[in-house]
Amino acid sequence: MLRRQFFAGSAAAIATTFTGFTLPAHAALAPPVINVVATVKALRIPSGPWAGGYEIAPAGRLNWYFTNLGLLPVVQLLNAADRELYIRSYLDLYLKTVRADGTIEDVDFTSGLSTSGAYAMVPSDSDDSYAATLLTLAVKYLRASKNWIWWDANKAKLKFIAYRNLAVMVKPDGYTSVFQAPRNQSNSIGYLMDNCEVYRGLRDFAAMLRERGEPSEATYYDSFATGITNGILQIGFDNARGGFAVGDHTPLAETSFYPGTTCQVFPQAFGVSELAPYFDRGYQFLETYSPGWADGRYDPYPWAVLGLVAAKRGSFAQARTQKTLIEQMFVDNRALVTINELGFYQRTKRLLAGLSEI
Repeated sequence: MLRRQFFAGSAAAIATTFTGFTLPAHAALAPPVINVVATVKALRIPSGPWAGGYEIAPAGRLNWYFTNLGLLPVVQLLNAADRELYIRSYLDLYLKTVRADGTIEDVDFTSGLSTSGAYAMVPSDSDDSYAATLLTLAVKYLRASKNWIWWDANKAKLKFIAYRNLAVMVKPDGYTSVFQAPRNQSNSIGYLMDNCEVYRGLRDFAAMLRERGEPSEATYYDSFATGITNGILQIGFDNARGGFAVGDHTPLAETSFYPGTTCQVFPQAFGVSELAPYFDRGYQFLETYSPGWADGRYDPYPWAVLGLVAAKRGSFAQARTQKTLIEQMFVDNRALVTINELGFYQRTKRLLAGLSEI
């Protein structure tokens, strides 16, 4: 689960030398607010074998998981025609690319041009999170579009992806393994971050199945979401340190920024309601062991999910600090504001503006 390995352009070099983020002298002027919809649209690959997919940043690879997260808050902001072009065509491409076992590989554009046809398939950094965020995106698209013809045509494949990457991968402790076999032989950990995303995908998919008249299937997938929360409640919280363990391979809450303190907000970010009694303690763990996180001092990437949770909790000063950081990064080093960061930034921006979350 190397979430920060997907560099774009010059970001790789920056990430190896990064020690903190300092606003340059010209930053005395407020940086422009990012138009997320326009920016995401510009990342769409218009032609070639991967038309309909997205670069994670200009000259970046196609990472399906990051793209799912980036598109989620855009769905409801598109008109009907754009929703079909920018969301449905992407979903179609994803489903066409899925391998026989229900997994998917990322696409590295070896020439640096996503439209040239020169590319290499590279392993995903997880199987469970890719599938889970796809399910959430598909459900969000369906709720916005009411395209039940698409649902009827694709629900069997969505069920297969959910079954092979989530249901089959449930471990005895309730967590899902990060990888299917044979990759799980080298890493079968159930990560907190992944399992919060899996919980959300399962709940969303189950709700759609129930609405479309398949209650037994809905109950089946809901049962695994409940199992995840039971597992986290039983072994996933370190009461001595007051934080969530990063996964089921350790009982300890780790104090490193990634994954130790960053994972603390994922239960709240993905609406794992059964863990709500622990939201405050998880956030306090982040604050205690990564103080000043909002100014970007710990990682070259902004981790916009942290700002989202700060905004959800009413910690608006921190959310605004990070929002400004992201906007300045967008000006000074565009490659660091990847499509997933844009998605969480968009959600934070709405909350700071007093609007409902999407």
